[in-house]
Amino acid sequence: MQTTSWTGRSGARRIFLLVILGAVLYFVARILAPFFAALAWAAILATVFHPVYKWMGKRVERRGVASVATCLLLVVAIILPVLLLGFLMAGESVREYATLENVVANGLPARIEAIRNSASYRGLAEDLKRMGLAGPGLGTAAMRVLRTGSRFLVEHSASYLSDLLNFVLQLFVMLLGLYYLFLHGPQILRELRSLVPLRPEYKQEIFEKFQDVVHATFTGNLAVALIQAVLGSLGFLIFGLSAPLLLGAVMGLASLVPIVGSSLVWVPVALFFMLTGSIVKGLLVLVAFGLLAASVDNIVKPILVRRGMKIHTLWVFISVIGGLSVFGFLGLVLGPFLFSLLVVLYEVYKVEFKRSWPDDAVT
Repeated sequence: MQTTSWTGRSGARRIFLLVILGAVLYFVARILAPFFAALAWAAILATVFHPVYKWMGKRVERRGVASVATCLLLVVAIILPVLLLGFLMAGESVREYATLENVVANGLPARIEAIRNSASYRGLAEDLKRMGLAGPGLGTAAMRVLRTGSRFLVEHSASYLSDLLNFVLQLFVMLLGLYYLFLHGPQILRELRSLVPLRPEYKQEIFEKFQDVVHATFTGNLAVALIQAVLGSLGFLIFGLSAPLLLGAVMGLASLVPIVGSSLVWVPVALFFMLTGSIVKGLLVLVAFGLLAASVDNIVKPILVRRGMKIHTLWVFISVIGGLSVFGFLGLVLGPFLFSLLVVLYEVYKVEFKRSWPDDAVT
């Protein structure tokens, strides 16, 4: 009787502990939710640059100083250049917007006039006229687009300051988390592995998959994007476009999208040249940037990116696009990792439950 009573009390204690733990975890999760992206980026950066921290620790006696030095190195080498590029892109886009607005306000650009004088445009206008419809007004449409853009900027200008303050706070949380992950990351990782109720080989495979995907998506994709952005900016400068830095940066970002990649930028540019009468220049853009994209995608990208993914290209495409829509830029890493984790768990499921399947379950 005493054993049964004691077992009952022990079960009640465990249930009470689980209830309290669940409630505390719920509220802690709500507190951490606004900083999920910052802490996730801290974990990703700590995974990628942990060898740098170890290298720094061999040259500095105190681990805290080594962690601070590594964080400062990342700020100078990555964060500040990205912020500088963002400011340059913003300034260049504002200048281009002001130039375009001024040109449209003073009359239709010569390029739009070339479109209006083309045979295809005149044929479209005649077809619309026979159907009793008004012809396409490119100038009116351009002014409407510009007025919509101006209205959007005015309506959202009040939130820019709060967005800036939130960005500074998120950056501070990320750097603080990165500092502590450099110091205590291995201990935290061991603690997490001890809480996972799987076999050691399965846990090892999951954590190795996380490292592989992080290195493939973060290091590889960003290196490919940087190469595409630099070469794209030089190419757009050679072809005489007015905003080569902006277009090159957009081309680098577009290269992160699987399958289509940077063609989202240089194909419309080539079509624009062709529609405005510069057929030769448009063809040269197609050939030059097509060779550039093919070289990077077939030589650089397999070396840096695809060797760590080990999932089909279709799932890479869906995971990146879906991840970006759900998690923002963080989805570039989380999307492929979750799909890769699904593959690992599926293999674990087959191994663990295959023995309990009936003989006719396979058929």
